[in-house]
Order: sequence, then structure tokens, then C-alpha cells
Amino acid sequence: MALEGSLRDFDLFSLFNMIKTQGKSGTLVLSRGQEFVKIFFDQGDVVGCDSNQVRIEDRVGAMLVRLGRLSGDELLGLIQLQRQTLKRMGTLLLESGKVTPQDLQDALFNQAMSIIYRTFRWVEGDYRFDSILPLEMDRENFPPIPVDTVLMEAARVMDEWPEVQRRLPDHNTVLVKSEKARALHLDMEQDLSGVFEGGGTYGGQASGLNHEQETVLTYFSEPQTIAGILQITRYDELDTCKRIAELLNSGLLEMAAEAVPAPPPAWGTPAAARVTRHEPAKPLPWFWAIVAVLLAAPLLTYVPRSRQSFNQGLASLQRADIRTVTDPGTRDRKNWVLRLASPGDGGKGLAERLGIDMEVAENPVPDFRKRPDPLASPEVRQPTLQEGR
Repeated sequence: MALEGSLRDFDLFSLFNMIKTQGKSGTLVLSRGQEFVKIFFDQGDVVGCDSNQVRIEDRVGAMLVRLGRLSGDELLGLIQLQRQTLKRMGTLLLESGKVTPQDLQDALFNQAMSIIYRTFRWVEGDYRFDSILPLEMDRENFPPIPVDTVLMEAARVMDEWPEVQRRLPDHNTVLVKSEKARALHLDMEQDLSGVFEGGGTYGGQASGLNHEQETVLTYFSEPQTIAGILQITRYDELDTCKRIAELLNSGLLEMAAEAVPAPPPAWGTPAAARVTRHEPAKPLPWFWAIVAVLLAAPLLTYVPRSRQSFNQGLASLQRADIRTVTDPGTRDRKNWVLRLASPGDGGKGLAERLGIDMEVAENPVPDFRKRPDPLASPEVRQPTLQEGR
């Protein structure tokens, strides 16, 4: 029997603790409006996660592009190959040699935890737990995660998120680099090849930012919303938002006045959004002329049953009047039936109503009502004694 209810009555911390304590296996479905998240458990451990907003494998692919492991074209090629072969994206990434098994496990772990931690911030919603696990789970690249690990990190997220949220604008607000940021030379962009080759040291001024801040700042090479950045970031949602808040506070990011956010790359959009939508073709100019002809043709070619029509060609094809001549035996039977059905007029009126041709003016079968009844018995005479002798 499925366990279901509202998150207002039974929060996620209690749900996860119950699943861990009882060692349950199944799927926990969390829904809020049009969004739902599925978390898979096996004997009390988290073994997978998915969301209808952004598939976890798509987020991993986008993150690998940001890390420089894949190009956008390479990822699009893998997505097309996935549609043809129905293989998992993780399997295709490993087969391509672009990532190692450990890199893939780390990426899936980080992205799954990002989805799960976001659900812990839901203040309302519904839950349903079914003891059914899908067969197509990627157990090789997604090792089980203890629930205690999830709960400890979720507690940290819940503790820090209100302050981070207070420092951030709405997630749909467009942010751009400030003049200060555009003039800044990031440490990660410096050419340090000479340092490793012993050819000297870099003598420029350091940016003063840590690696996470510099990475997040590079995401804003074009105007972007916070929601758009969260779809492609290599970090979890809390850490990404903390870095954005720090960059806003230091004046390296600012809200755009009239800028339009750059459209997300094809490899950074949800799978549903990548489906090509074909607009219905407009009718050709002569389409309605053909429709008018098709509607008028039956009216112009109609031939009434009276055979009076201006279309003499089709009128000639109508059934001609045929006089049917029957054999004498059939004709006699017909006359008898008409006479018996209507003895008064020999069935003449009935024949006219039924459209039967009597072939003669009067029915030759006589009206037997005017003749003695041949079936009537004669009077039985009483024999006398003399006749008896």
C-alpha cells in the first residue's frame, strides 16, 4: 500500500528518517504544482534522482561542457546518438573517452544532491512513496548515498539558504558583468604555461577572487538570469547562489537595465525543450478555390429522379423505365393475390398504391363472393322407412 500525504503534515526530514530506519526500497515522488521530483531508495539508501524540470543527465552534460571536457557540438552529437541507441548518457560519455568513471560518479552525485536539496526548501507540496523501483536505474555510475549524508547537508542548506536568498534578487532578474568585472583579469584566465616550464612567473595583479567566484563570474560572459545559471553550473544551487551574492556585493555583477538574457545553449536546455516544433503549414493560395469546386460539383451534377435536368449527359445514365412482362403462371398468382387482398375492386387500388402493374384493366379472377360457396354442405335428408327398405 502506498504512503502519501502533504509535506505540511509530514516534512522531508521525517520522511527520509522513516525510510532509513525501516530500510525501505521504492520511489518517493514529491510534487508541487507542475513540478515533481523522484528519489529512489534501496534498503534505505538513495540510489537515484530525477526531475521533470531538468533531467539529471542533461545537467551533467551541461556541467561537463562548462568544465571543458566536452564541446557544445560534441554534447549535441551524444544527445542525438542517445535518441538513436536509447543508451544512457553516462554510458555514451564513458564510451566517448571524454570522462572517467570517477568524474561521472562525482557529477551525478553533485547534480542529484542539488535537486534533492532544493526540495527540502519546499514549504508545501505532496509526497507519495511506492515500493517500486524502475529497472533502468544507473547503479554502476550512481553508488548508494547514505541518508544521513543527505540529511546533514540538507540541514546546512536549510540553515544558510534564508540569508543567501535575502541577498539575492529574483531568480528571473537579468544580471551582467559590471565595468569593474570586465576590466578584471581572472587568475584562471592567465597563461601559466611558462611557470610550469620554468620560463618565469606571472607578475600581474591577482584578481582577489577564489576559484569558485571566478568560475561563476565566467558564466556571465553574456547577460544571464540566476535561474539560467543554475541550469549549467558545476556547483550545487546553494554554493552557486552564495557566489553570485558575493559577486553582487563586491560590485562585479549588477542588474541589467534593459538587457535580454542570452538564450540557453541547446545542450543546456531540458530535453522537452529540444524537441523541434513544426508550425502547421499555411494553406496554399488556391486551396479555397479547390474546396469551392469540390462543394459545387455535387450540385452541378445532381440529376433528379424526374429525369428533368440541364445535364443531359448524366440524365441519360439514369435508369430507364422498364416494363416487366411476367409468365402466365406468375401473372395468375399475382391476380389471385390482389383479388383475395381486395375482393371489391379486384385489387386495383392496392396495385396502384404499391406500384404494381396489373397489365389489364380488370382483374380476370372473378369475385367469388357473388357465387355459391362450394364448401357449404347440402342439407342432409332423413331417410324414411320405405327408403330404408
